[in-house]
Amino acid sequence: MILYLDCSSGISGDMLIGALLSLAGAREADPGPMDDVLRPALAAAGIDPRLVQLEDVRRGGFAALAFKVADQPGFATFDELIMSLYASDLEQPVADAVASVAERMAAAEAEVHGRDEEHLHELSDVDTAVDLICAATLLAKLAPETVVASPPALGDGEIETAHGRLSVPAPAVLSLLAGLPTAGGAPAVPAGETPAAQLGELTTPTGAALLAHYAGEFGGVPAGRIERIGYGAGRREVPGRPNVLRAILVDPAGLPDEAAVAPDATAPHGGHGPGEHVVLEANIDDMTPELLAHAADALREAGALDVWMTQALMKKGRPGVVLHVLAAAADRERLAQAVFSETTTFGLRVAPCDRDYVEERCESVKIGKLKVNVRLSFVDGRLATVSPEYEDVRRVAAAVGRPARVVYEAAQSAARSRFSGS
Repeated sequence: MILYLDCSSGISGDMLIGALLSLAGAREADPGPMDDVLRPALAAAGIDPRLVQLEDVRRGGFAALAFKVADQPGFATFDELIMSLYASDLEQPVADAVASVAERMAAAEAEVHGRDEEHLHELSDVDTAVDLICAATLLAKLAPETVVASPPALGDGEIETAHGRLSVPAPAVLSLLAGLPTAGGAPAVPAGETPAAQLGELTTPTGAALLAHYAGEFGGVPAGRIERIGYGAGRREVPGRPNVLRAILVDPAGLPDEAAVAPDATAPHGGHGPGEHVVLEANIDDMTPELLAHAADALREAGALDVWMTQALMKKGRPGVVLHVLAAAADRERLAQAVFSETTTFGLRVAPCDRDYVEERCESVKIGKLKVNVRLSFVDGRLATVSPEYEDVRRVAAAVGRPARVVYEAAQSAARSRFSGS
C-alpha cells in the first residue's frame, strides 16, 4: 500500500496523527487504535498516556479527527529526548524513527540559532515528544510501502515564538524542508484587489520534520485503487480553506509483484577478491590462553585481516584450539613466519579463499558535545550497519552518567539519521 498525504493546508504533528487515526477508523466515541496502540507506546516511553484524547470536529465543512495533548513540561534538549527513548521500553524501530526525526529538528535549530543553544523551545512542552512518538508508532503499524505527499502549503503572516515574532514560514521549517518542493505561502493578490485574511502558520516544524523523514516522493495522488481516507484536523479555522490533512491509502494496481522488483542478489556490494586471500590454520594444544591472546594480537599488528580461534578436541582427548588467520595472499609467507614465531605449532594448513565485503566508512557523531566514532557499512550505496566504537561509548557513558547501552543506541540512531542519505 501507498500512503498519500494531501498537504494543501499544510501539516503538523497532531494533524498527521489525527489523519492516521481516522484512516484506522478511530472516532471520539470509539478511540480504538489510540487506546490499543498509542497509549501503550506512550506508557512504554515513560509518558502519561492519559495526556492524549480525540475529538470529532469540523474544519471548513469537513468532518475530521482532532488529536489533542494536555499541557505538561517536556524535555530540555533533543539529546535528552533521545536518551530517554533508548532507556525506555519503546519498540526499537519506533525509537529509531523518533530519534532520527529529532536529530533533524535539532540540526535545523542549530542551523538557525547556533549550536550553543542548549534548550530547544520545541521541547519545552511534552506535546512535541508525544507527536513524534505517536506518529512514528502509527506509521510503523501501518507500514506503507512508501509515503507520497503533495508539496506542503506553508502559510503566511507572523507567529509568536520563543525567539520573538517571526514571519511565516518559520526559519526552522525552511531549514527542514530545504531541497523539497513546497506549495509556498499565500497566493499573490492581483492589483486592485483586497488581500485575503492571513493564513498564519500551516506547516509547523514538527510537521515539516516528519514529512522530510517519511515522504519518499512528492506529487499528486498515485495511480491505484483508493482503499481508505482519513482527515486530521488542525487546531484552528483557516480563512478560505479547510484546515485538514487528508491521508489516503492507495493500492497500486498494476505495479509489478515483489519478486519482479526484488534486488539482484548477484549485484556487487562493496567488493570481492577471488583467489586474493588465504586462511592459515594451526592446531594448538600446548599454549596458555594468555600466550594465545598475545599471538593473536601480534598477528593482527603484523597485518592479518582477521584472527580467531575455535575450540577443538585433539589426540588423546586433549582440549585445544584451532588458530585461524585470514590474510592477503601476498602476505602469506610473512604471516606464516609470524605464526611460527609466536606459537608452538610445527606446521600450517593453507587454503585459498574468496572474500566478499561491503563498502566501509569511518565517521563520527556527537552525543551531546562528545564525539563517538562509528564504523558504517553500505550495501548498494545504502547504509546497512552502524557499529559505534566500544571505547568511545564507554567514555561518553561515563561522562554523561547514562548506561553504555543507551549511548550505543543513541550513537547508532544519530549515525543512521546523518548518513542514511550518503
